[in-house]
Amino acid sequence: MCGIAGIYRFDAKTVDEKLLEGMGERLTHRGPDGTGIYLDQEMGLVHRRLKIIDLSDRAHQPMTDSQGSLAISYNGEIYNYLELKKELQREGFSFRSESDTEVLLAAYARWGVECVKKFNGMFAFALWDRRERRLFCARDRLGVKPFYYHCDSRHFAFASEIKCLLPLPEVSVEANRKLIGDYLVLGLVDHTPETFFAGIRKLEPGTRLIVDSRGIREDRYWDIEVNEEPEGDSSLPHEAESFREMLTDAIRLRLRSDVPVGSCLSGGIDSTSIVCLIHSLISPRYKKRLGEYQKTFSAVSEIPVLDERPFIRLVTAATGAEEHFVFPVAGRFLEELNALLWHQEEPFSSSSVYAQWCVFRRAAQAGVKVVLDGQGADEQLCGYRKFSYFYLRHLFSRRAGGTLLKESLFALANPSFFTGIDLRHSLRYFGPGQRLGGISTIIRPESFPPGENQNAIGWNGSLAQRIVLDMARFSLPSLLRYEDKNSMAFSIESRTPFLDFRLVEYLARLPLGLKIRNGWTKYILRQAIKGIIPEKIRLRKDKLAFDTPQDSWIRNEWRHVFIRAFTSDGLLPVFLKRKRLLEEFDAYLRRRSWLSGHFFFRSFILQKWAERFSTSSL
Repeated sequence: MCGIAGIYRFDAKTVDEKLLEGMGERLTHRGPDGTGIYLDQEMGLVHRRLKIIDLSDRAHQPMTDSQGSLAISYNGEIYNYLELKKELQREGFSFRSESDTEVLLAAYARWGVECVKKFNGMFAFALWDRRERRLFCARDRLGVKPFYYHCDSRHFAFASEIKCLLPLPEVSVEANRKLIGDYLVLGLVDHTPETFFAGIRKLEPGTRLIVDSRGIREDRYWDIEVNEEPEGDSSLPHEAESFREMLTDAIRLRLRSDVPVGSCLSGGIDSTSIVCLIHSLISPRYKKRLGEYQKTFSAVSEIPVLDERPFIRLVTAATGAEEHFVFPVAGRFLEELNALLWHQEEPFSSSSVYAQWCVFRRAAQAGVKVVLDGQGADEQLCGYRKFSYFYLRHLFSRRAGGTLLKESLFALANPSFFTGIDLRHSLRYFGPGQRLGGISTIIRPESFPPGENQNAIGWNGSLAQRIVLDMARFSLPSLLRYEDKNSMAFSIESRTPFLDFRLVEYLARLPLGLKIRNGWTKYILRQAIKGIIPEKIRLRKDKLAFDTPQDSWIRNEWRHVFIRAFTSDGLLPVFLKRKRLLEEFDAYLRRRSWLSGHFFFRSFILQKWAERFSTSSL
């Protein structure tokens, strides 16, 4: 795990090394263990190293091959690098290091741009081919690792983080109006290749990019299609066993490390499954990186309804894991908001991002450099309550009367069916889309270019389509951004076993009835880990994760800070009518507003983000 950056000049002039040095300095937190620059006339590469695999200087980057014809700056981990290394050795390749970076270079030498299809891992890299005078860039299938870029007539510049690109002379710190509209009105972030900074884009997940004197060219090398059938010929016991074996192997690969490894633990079924399966894998082979006992890191609360400690302690009691707790509080959030915004770089939609920030800081304090996390299970296994509504609507559209009746009865018998999501929020999945309600009287329509509409964001699609959209646009991309930026702020590598591409492709092929059945979400996971995790957690139907009492904080500790932000000059008044915003916020404080606290939180964060990065609204 590292930080990468670089500049390619279309005019073939030599890249300014001072610019490269400045880009690298802004990535120090991502790679505190070493720095390097590679310069070859029109191409300059920067690397900041966080030592995870092969701690020697032989794994220093940017790395070149033995002939000096290839150079790479790479961020991530190729988890199957040992298997690929053996395959390449059989074909005559030799290696001077134990790093996965050298394997990546050899894989390109052997398979060219098709090498990415051989990788099981998370990665974003830029590989310079001196002979072809071209730059080959790629991002992993699910977009776990970030890759941002700016392109104009003279330069192509890229980096792991947006802040590296902002000081470049060609880049203006200008807000992206379209994304601001989508964010304020619909709560969307990370749903397009654009960023909140006009002129800076993201390389999309599963995408390759070639840069040379002719320009830039992108193409997708991986995509996903989800089975729409409610039922199939699959045998549940067989599929549950296959799933368990695949998840266990994904975890095994992600324990490959030369530095200490820990786990995030929320008390939910996803992270619990990882911790318990790690426990089943612990042997002398893994004790160097795990220690005698696993270390787990959790955000908890003194508020009983938000406190996950009773569930977490079931897991630590069963596994002997060493538990570490953090208690996010409203006042500290405000104190640390500038730092959080600096590292997140773009607005975020919930204060739970801060809870995760606290978790990774605690892991760093405990000396852990790699953390496993359950990200991605909810999107694939229909873990969010909204998926139950989509499934009922899907069954209705397929005229699956018997299954529809059964699932409707189970859903209505579940107390969390109407409490997990506010009823008025849930009903949008059965209608033509959510109305703007009170927001329409607050926004300035003339300030927003056309943005996403209800159909475009998937409220009217099938369950299978919604799973794909949540994986590709609406849920997972933002969660992965939060996790990458929060973990790297504290020089920690976060790994996500549920996003092993083999597991993703396997789950996509399964019928929907193995994901939601008899009122249970994540049905196949619950069956697969039966007898492995505490039964009380396996049968949980509520969902908290790293949650915070956001509404309470807004109405109490934060209310005056929010009002000051809403009355300030800057970006927010360009998009929202100040008088109406304050009136609606007052109604919200008195619990008389149609709008939820999420809208006011987004408005506050947008204003503070603009102040932090001094963005213009032009």
